[in-house]
Amino acid sequence: MSPMDSKGIRNRTNCANSVNQVNKVNRVNVILIALCLILFGVGCASVTEQVQTPDYYGPNYGQVTIYLNGPEKASIDVTFDLLAVNIVAEGGILKEIMNTPLSINSLALTNRQVLLAEIALTEGRYEKLRLTVKRATIKKKEVADLAIPPEGFEIPVNITVTRNQNTTLFLKWDADASISEGFQFKPAFAVKSQRPELSTMLVYVTNEDSNNVSVINRQTDEVVSTVMVGKKPRGVATGLRRQHIRVYVANSKSNSISVIDPTTNMVETEIPIRFGQEPEGIAVATVSPEKEFIFVTNYGSNTVSVIDGLTYQETEKVNVKNGPVAVAVDPPVEALMNAQFLSFEDIERLRDDRKNFLRAYVANRNSKVVTVLKMDISSGRIVDVTDINVEWNPIALDVDYERGKVYVANYGFDNLSIISIPELIKGNKDGAVSAISGVGHSNTGVVADPKLERIYLLKETSGGVMIIRPMVEDQSPIKTITPIVGIMPVGTTPRSLMLDPEARKLYIVNRGSHNVSVIDKTSRKEEKVIPVGKKPYGIAMIPF
Repeated sequence: MSPMDSKGIRNRTNCANSVNQVNKVNRVNVILIALCLILFGVGCASVTEQVQTPDYYGPNYGQVTIYLNGPEKASIDVTFDLLAVNIVAEGGILKEIMNTPLSINSLALTNRQVLLAEIALTEGRYEKLRLTVKRATIKKKEVADLAIPPEGFEIPVNITVTRNQNTTLFLKWDADASISEGFQFKPAFAVKSQRPELSTMLVYVTNEDSNNVSVINRQTDEVVSTVMVGKKPRGVATGLRRQHIRVYVANSKSNSISVIDPTTNMVETEIPIRFGQEPEGIAVATVSPEKEFIFVTNYGSNTVSVIDGLTYQETEKVNVKNGPVAVAVDPPVEALMNAQFLSFEDIERLRDDRKNFLRAYVANRNSKVVTVLKMDISSGRIVDVTDINVEWNPIALDVDYERGKVYVANYGFDNLSIISIPELIKGNKDGAVSAISGVGHSNTGVVADPKLERIYLLKETSGGVMIIRPMVEDQSPIKTITPIVGIMPVGTTPRSLMLDPEARKLYIVNRGSHNVSVIDKTSRKEEKVIPVGKKPYGIAMIPF
């Protein structure tokens, strides 16, 4: 026998022995499990349920979101280390809903929120929360430990989880009332559920990996509600009909549009997308108090769906270029009342054109093309489709009607493309495009601020907002002197942004850090960071 043959036999023998050992261990485990079932009937599971439930969907599941709201003011400096949060169902079964340790300080949390938990739970009644706190301290001249009970703290909640709906709880912490007898930590929480808010004050942020929408009050810049929608929500838009305001959410994986009533923050209906796949971008065009159209880009089928805003019927499918990711539409013609940057001839040209037509502008990410759809208002049909060459990977657009421009953020090129709407109306396709050069790559969003004469360009890689001053018109198709005014840092991997012109604020959706930055556009400072769901994507607000 050769040495190699001998070695092979030894290896096979060792392998066989290992298999026999594994089989013995498995047989022992089976016997133990059987004994548990015989002795206890329900198995050896702990009273605390540790089984992982589906993240956000199942036949009998709803969502629970829990926020910790800081005090409006705090006169003492208290810190506690929160280790875990369990929710207790009827019957005493515990479900762990948070196990990531958090250090919470009364001064740092003043007028701020922390997202404690977001989880899917089986529908039914839940009675209380149980908080596990490791340590609590108070700081005066020095830091002193506070006494805490080893069993933790319980907070009555008494909620009902309903299938395919979100229940949001807000724990309002009163730090000043949380110290007993000078040395005991007894956190004082007031429990509030989501409540109807004045709809005109609301901002909606889609959370792609949470399958829900965070609702933010833009007066307080706090989350006030959460709405469970379809799977992988991305684009979001609001209608403009005052008597019937609705919020529309494009669910990429569900292939549908969720319609939210902002007066209740409940899903009113679901619109199936029949003529496309993977809806992503969405915009609403209002042509009269009784008529509006919803435009939806279908990333997976390279089409745009047109939906009647009254009947919610998908009326038309339009083929576009590769990877339609975003869409913007002409605003109401009344926006021209503030058009101080257009000539009289251009204003009249826009007014005359809008008597019969409106346009939707589609960014096709996997190309260098913006597709312009021209709709006949009376028939509601697309009568012309024009492809406009910009630069690589157009990913976001914004219509600045006061200047007669469409700004296009190109992810794969360092130009900001500018499309002239009056030139499009004249049929001058080739002369309609200019650019501001040298703005860098990885651009993910753009919004114009005509009142301050600024353009805000969102940068994914650097995590900032570039401030650009629009150039004075000249005959050059490329503005070679980059009019960059400054850059404002925000969160990680910003994906979209929105301007609140009344409050002089910018809202930045940070996909990587799961939050929204609120920036004062005058001071250029980040005023607040609002925690939302997982991988936030789109943002919209009710504009009146």
